[in-house]
Amino acid sequence: MDIENLLKAIVKAGQSLADAWLFKMGVALVISTATSLHGSALITFVTLVFIDLLTRWIALCYTHLKDCGLENDLVSCILDIPAAFKAGYINSNAMKHRFVGKIVVYIVLTFMAVKTDELLQLSGEAALILKVTWVYLATTEAISVLENLRDAGVEQASGLLDFFRSKLTVWLDRFKQR
Repeated sequence: MDIENLLKAIVKAGQSLADAWLFKMGVALVISTATSLHGSALITFVTLVFIDLLTRWIALCYTHLKDCGLENDLVSCILDIPAAFKAGYINSNAMKHRFVGKIVVYIVLTFMAVKTDELLQLSGEAALILKVTWVYLATTEAISVLENLRDAGVEQASGLLDFFRSKLTVWLDRFKQR
């Protein structure tokens, strides 16, 4: 390859990199954020909050079907979601604000925990506030999901709910002793 063709190839490569640079930068940002520790935690919390929201809808559908005198097993509750919306049992506006509000609170709490851990490390202490915050938030989301399933008539949810609550209490007591 002569020098002229090499320069043309370099210019072409540069132009190719410059094409759609904003899109490429956005994709790189999303991928790097999603694969980072905090990005993975955010995705996990969004998933947990979404599951909580979905199980809340199922619990509201259970009430809707019960009020209508219809069969209210789990599958019927899931299939009843559109009808429960129409009947006003599920308010999408309230649910949307609750979903977004939780995510914002979780982001704020994570930021607070990261900064607190930084101060703890600067003072020579072990950084554990972030871990405690994430475990507590995840456990409370799991408890909320189980409460929703219990309210939807899922019998197995009650025993698991009691187990989670007792484990959370034991875990918090252990943390208080540190």
